[in-house]
Amino acid sequence: MSRWNVLKIAFYGADNRCREIEFDPDKVNVITGASGTGKSAIIDAIDYCLGSKSCGLPFFVRGHAEAVAVHWVLGDSHLIVGRKIPKAGSGTDQMFVKTGRNLSLPATSADLEGPTNRETARAMIEKTFGIADTDDPIVAAKSEKGRATIRDVTPYLFLSGDVIISKVTLLHDLNRAEKVRDIKATMPYFLGAVDQQSVLAGRKLRQLEAALGRIEREAKFQERSQSLLTQRSLALLTQAEGVGLIAEMPSPDASDQTLLKQLKDIADVGLSTTGAADSDQRAPLEEERRELVTELQTLREKRQVLKRTIREASGYETAVSGQSHKLKLVEHLRLDDGRCPVCDAENDAGRVMAEQIRNSLTIVAEEVLSVDVMRPRLIDHSGHIENEIGSKSGRLREVEAQLSGLVRMEEESASAGSSLQQRARVVGRIDQFLDTTAKDFVASSTNAATLQSEIDKLRDQVDPQARRDRLRDAENMVSNFATDMLADLPTEVPATNARVVFSSTPNLSLIEPERRAVLSLTEIGSDQNYLAIHLALSFSLQKLFETIRAPVPGLLVIDQISRPYYPAGGDEKRLEEMEKDDDKAAMQKIVRFLFEETARRAGLQVILIEHAYLEEDPAYVAAVKGRWTKSTGEKLIPSDWPARD
Repeated sequence: MSRWNVLKIAFYGADNRCREIEFDPDKVNVITGASGTGKSAIIDAIDYCLGSKSCGLPFFVRGHAEAVAVHWVLGDSHLIVGRKIPKAGSGTDQMFVKTGRNLSLPATSADLEGPTNRETARAMIEKTFGIADTDDPIVAAKSEKGRATIRDVTPYLFLSGDVIISKVTLLHDLNRAEKVRDIKATMPYFLGAVDQQSVLAGRKLRQLEAALGRIEREAKFQERSQSLLTQRSLALLTQAEGVGLIAEMPSPDASDQTLLKQLKDIADVGLSTTGAADSDQRAPLEEERRELVTELQTLREKRQVLKRTIREASGYETAVSGQSHKLKLVEHLRLDDGRCPVCDAENDAGRVMAEQIRNSLTIVAEEVLSVDVMRPRLIDHSGHIENEIGSKSGRLREVEAQLSGLVRMEEESASAGSSLQQRARVVGRIDQFLDTTAKDFVASSTNAATLQSEIDKLRDQVDPQARRDRLRDAENMVSNFATDMLADLPTEVPATNARVVFSSTPNLSLIEPERRAVLSLTEIGSDQNYLAIHLALSFSLQKLFETIRAPVPGLLVIDQISRPYYPAGGDEKRLEEMEKDDDKAAMQKIVRFLFEETARRAGLQVILIEHAYLEEDPAYVAAVKGRWTKSTGEKLIPSDWPARD
């Protein structure tokens, strides 16, 4: 045996009662019987002892059993997990975990060893199964997103009654909204695409990338807002000067750090600074504002003239360029030999005409040269004017901010009538500014370069492309396994001879053989098809887990493969009670599949919960571990057990 199997399940009642059910490892185990005897509670018992939050055991079991224990075995290594059963409500927090060699279940619940809480018990089970290194507090933390836990193996262990012929639910617990995210997040781990270290490295990578993104956004915000910080700082310093908190304004070219330091000095000193307000400080600012407005108006007018001149120069350049080809005539006309350029005769009229042509060509050449020289100068001058306008406009905004501060001070001074009150208000504004707004402009102390270096290292460790390749390979393996297994199971069109396509999203579809149409699970139809698909997928996943040595127990609990062939409920059913010969043949084919596929797998144990009893099949009869029928009166919890107090 190479994987963990269930050796026994025990229920403990009052007066030291104990009900044990024993199973054979590495084999098919069958429990048959009537409805209402507690057969399906076997799944609930195993699930409850794997640390589920809730308790799904039936009402009768809760009312008559006070504890349950599951005995796991892997060779000589044993694991016993017990848990108290609540009479109602959620599961109890008290559990019992014991590991060792060649252990035995205790005879009473009082003898269960290793009492602990649910979280610690789950961590111990995970460590035993090899799911996680629980010695690492980061890995063991419950809140770690994407971390695989013992609760994430149940979809691969149970083929429960609400799933086995479902056309919408692919795996156990996928119909529970609170479980879907965890199953999807941890499936790559169980499929061997990632390990716990890379899962946690990926989580840390996402955190660092988010932190780096925040730093970069803050840097951009600071860059965009720097001029606003300068204006607010100067406005507050103007108010401080107006009430005598400072002797003079800092230079307009002072850095933001200098301005903030001066504001902090004012806030630290508070109202102890004395001094008289300069009643004439508005005049220089008003004068500077007027000069700036005049200069800006002049510059804008120059800009308009330059733009118009450049446009006209461009048009003139086009016209002159159209005539410049005339210069080429000089190469063909002999204008210096005294002959007429038209009739080639030597006479005075010809010489005059030649002189006139030569003068015209000279003028055109000079025009072309003039345009080529002047146009770049005009463009450079235009750029210089634009820079001047930007500089003057920035200074104008700063002056206007200072004037606005003085106006507010004068208004408040008139209403307050007290220099001390004015100073108190200014100091209060400065305090508020430094405590709130100014902090938004403080550069982050985090070293972005160091953060980026750590991100690069984690990216190499996570290797998303390799993860995708491994995941795709696992999906292909499961798809191929399931396709081969589906061919061994009874199916109807369109599932017959179809190819299975599995993805870890998780999802499953079929490619039917006739038209190669891709069919979703809901489109396939027929309970027999859904039974075959779920069996093929469950055994395929177990085959993959065996191949890659995944930390998933070699256990598959199947709740009633006869669902498509027998009506629900009732007592134990025999093969001869089936009306159709096709159904009998299909049932026998499925049973053979279970036994043959289990025999092929190393360490795989199947527990089959059934209404059907196939007395015609010797292997099936030999695998029966309990016949809980109306005639025998046998049940999971004996009828003579007293109710709990």
